[in-house]
Amino acid sequence: MVEHAFGKGHGIRIFTTLVGMNGQDLQRLQALRLGVFVVHVFDDGTYMNSRLVGDKYRDLVRQLVDADIPLIRFVALGEPHPDIADIIPTEALIKARPVSSRGGSVDPKIVAPRQPVVGALTCVDARQYRNVLLPNGDVTLCSMDFERRHVLGNLLYEGYSALF
Repeated sequence: MVEHAFGKGHGIRIFTTLVGMNGQDLQRLQALRLGVFVVHVFDDGTYMNSRLVGDKYRDLVRQLVDADIPLIRFVALGEPHPDIADIIPTEALIKARPVSSRGGSVDPKIVAPRQPVVGALTCVDARQYRNVLLPNGDVTLCSMDFERRHVLGNLLYEGYSALF
């Protein structure tokens, strides 16, 4: 789907944990001119379950760093997992804190839920035009729509312009 969107001339922004990705996927992404490539890496276990950090994950992070993708950034909530901390270049690492529970998806023992927003909601920087494509083909209005209340349609069944 990413290659198809790129072929149609759309700008591509990748935000991923790399889970389920392999070296072949990485090679395919390298062939594209990506506007943004952000990898949410596993932390030291403080905020994330790091059971998926193993040899395959470490190797993929190493390949990604060696791929020399422009504008790549690695984001960790707190400290990166010790098995990958020495692989990620310091200048490409962003340590994000504090954790936010926008969708109530974070354990309340880790972070207190945010107060509900009252009134009209707006998207900054015209982000309402930066829709989110989900793996099943659904397109949502906003990346913060965790409950998927605003699914515009599905690209497997209709064209992008028909969604609007």
